[in-house]
Amino acid sequence: MRFDWTRAATLAASFLITAWGCGSGVEHPETVKVEGKVTYKGAPVPKGTISFLSDGGDVAIGELQPDGYYKLSSFGEGDGAVLGHAKVSIVANTGDPHMIPGSSPGYVKPKDLVPKKYNKPETSGLEATVTKDGPPINFDLE
Repeated sequence: MRFDWTRAATLAASFLITAWGCGSGVEHPETVKVEGKVTYKGAPVPKGTISFLSDGGDVAIGELQPDGYYKLSSFGEGDGAVLGHAKVSIVANTGDPHMIPGSSPGYVKPKDLVPKKYNKPETSGLEATVTKDGPPINFDLE
């Protein structure tokens, strides 16, 4: 069975939302605020998810806004990403995450807003270095 990065990103986002309310007291690596914009062929990517996978295995996720803007969260809402190198993936399509294929009335197969190669960190070719007080990290996809 192949690993589904789209499903993994959705599950990770759900886990993060749940974990924010738990206050587990677990020590996490240091994070710094990370934000930026994602464009495709010069136009903002208006919907989707961007994920940073650190070399240490920590994941930071951000939701793309209509203007392509994102802000990352790792262990708490808006806390950013772990310092250092990260591989990046972007999943963006017209799908409604509440619609289930074959079960939801009005379901329409989603159209990709960016090429599928960007859906996985190992195929995207996208990387970032997260630094303290760094500039916005923008991605202009082709």
